[in-house]
Amino acid sequence: MSSMSSDIFNPRRLQANRLAAGLKAIGTERGDVVAWLVGHRPEWIYLYFAVAKLGAIALPLQAPRVGRSAEAMTYCLKKAGVKVLIMGDITGVNETDDTVPYLCSLFPEVKTTKPGKLQIERLPKLTSIIVLGDIGTGIGAYSMDEVQTLGSDEKLIAEVRALQHQLSCHDTFLLVFSSGSTGQPKCSEHSTYSLYNSIRFAVKVVRMPLDGVTLYPYLSTPYYVICPMFAPGCAVAVPASTAPSSMEITKTIQEERCHSIVVLFLKDFHDLLHSPNLGEYDMSSIRGVNIGGNVAPKSLIDRAADVLPKAKVIVAYGMTELVKVTAIPADMIGEGKGAAVGKLAPHVEMQLVDKDGRVVPLGHEGEVCLRGYCLFKRYRGDEEKTSKAITADGWFKTGDVGTLDEHGVLKLYGRASEMIIRNAYNVHPAVVEAPLSKHPKVQDVRVVSVPDPASVEEICACIILKEGQSADSDEMKKFCDEIGMVPIELPGYFVFFDEFPVTTTLLKVDRKKLRLIAMEKLGLQET
Repeated sequence: MSSMSSDIFNPRRLQANRLAAGLKAIGTERGDVVAWLVGHRPEWIYLYFAVAKLGAIALPLQAPRVGRSAEAMTYCLKKAGVKVLIMGDITGVNETDDTVPYLCSLFPEVKTTKPGKLQIERLPKLTSIIVLGDIGTGIGAYSMDEVQTLGSDEKLIAEVRALQHQLSCHDTFLLVFSSGSTGQPKCSEHSTYSLYNSIRFAVKVVRMPLDGVTLYPYLSTPYYVICPMFAPGCAVAVPASTAPSSMEITKTIQEERCHSIVVLFLKDFHDLLHSPNLGEYDMSSIRGVNIGGNVAPKSLIDRAADVLPKAKVIVAYGMTELVKVTAIPADMIGEGKGAAVGKLAPHVEMQLVDKDGRVVPLGHEGEVCLRGYCLFKRYRGDEEKTSKAITADGWFKTGDVGTLDEHGVLKLYGRASEMIIRNAYNVHPAVVEAPLSKHPKVQDVRVVSVPDPASVEEICACIILKEGQSADSDEMKKFCDEIGMVPIELPGYFVFFDEFPVTTTLLKVDRKKLRLIAMEKLGLQET
């Protein structure tokens, strides 16, 4: 049976092959960067595999990051060196008609050029734009229908198949931008080798179910789109919105009777568990939840046990530069300093080092360094940052501070860059956040440093209270005394917030902005 005939019995493969051939027809070659900003829809999946078949490089843009910002969009496209941009359906809910005006506002040049001949001075590599839906007349962009029609040429499809034998698993395939919490977002390059093996072991580590329905809240988080390849009996449910609210997530769980969630970021897990509408939905089908993106406080795990008593919560550790490398059942996260994130995934190396790069003994604090198949290749266009992050012998310096016990369980205390230096003592924010989160009135807490002429830095606890609750600094200080918090970890300030600022991805609290807002509320300035 010919490969063309086999495609007839696999319409999804045929769709991906035709899309790959269509992209080739408009000039996309091996190593070219193809970016897309589209909602949660089938084309997202087809694009992922079509780009891989060409040996091109995929850049799925996250709507919460670039949104309607021309500056953010331009930064990402230029940093990545994008050649082809696919746009449409920005929120994932029938807004294709709005795409063309948005496109023209971003790139006025598209109104005066022919498709495939785009010339934008600030984006010299961008030559083609593809729009999902009707683009009308007078716009120098391809429609997705045109590209797919071009991809129906059997000669081109044959060329795409032949290309498979020339590709290397070590080629760069995927670009992912960091959250920007430590400065301008960095662009990490991942190979197929890294991505495939990382997801293969991550599926085992987080105990992804092999059947039933799994909820993927963020299709635009590109690592996880191939998870079903390793759980072939599992169906996937995806919310319509690229940034689903807690209500949208609970509604999807109820309607699809989801058995598990892979992966839910910590902030969204927190919002889900504290949603005022949670009681209106049936969550009894949930048997497992994988969470990540930050250190999970024990108070949140306890809340999950009350709200989702039948669910096994798995806490995993990973970042933009690598996929999940450790995991631990949430019920094994005990009291005390640090948050356990589990044992290392198979075939990955880890060491904890001091500020001079020397390996520390078990039980001692050090920066977490990792080496293995899981790592990204480099920061695109940032050789200096790459050389600072990856040592000559291949160790990636994560910037996270933790300890490793005799059983191989890693505990994290937070980012080295977030360390508070108070009277020559190092204080980790997570160490202060953990006990404060146990206060019965506290919904969420983040600890930042603020300037202090005597102590260099002072500890400031930023607190969101539960709905209908009120408290002041005196009450919080009394609580700290009652639980026996050591003096060096006792916050000097307590500042109350209605909400915390978040990074451009909307998935993490922006501690830099939080610190500046706290300083403004306290009337403090840098010393």
